[in-house]
Amino acid sequence: MAKRSPETLDDLLLRNGESLDAFAKRSGVPRYTLFRLREGKVDRPRIATIAAIAAGLRLDVARVRAAIEASRAAAN
Repeated sequence: MAKRSPETLDDLLLRNGESLDAFAKRSGVPRYTLFRLREGKVDRPRIATIAAIAAGLRLDVARVRAAIEASRAAAN
């Protein structure tokens, strides 16, 4: 059985089904910040940012934090 890769922030956002711009406006997280998080370019995201993304996706903070960490690991 093949090992599944960890869920990334990009996976969560794509599954959400709305554009990055629409999600940014709705969640209050700037598009640029979302882009940098998706690309794994933020070492220590603010908890308020993680919480806003989690609320916008209706997911728990731990799942979003793990997805952001997976995005960073995938970028390296």
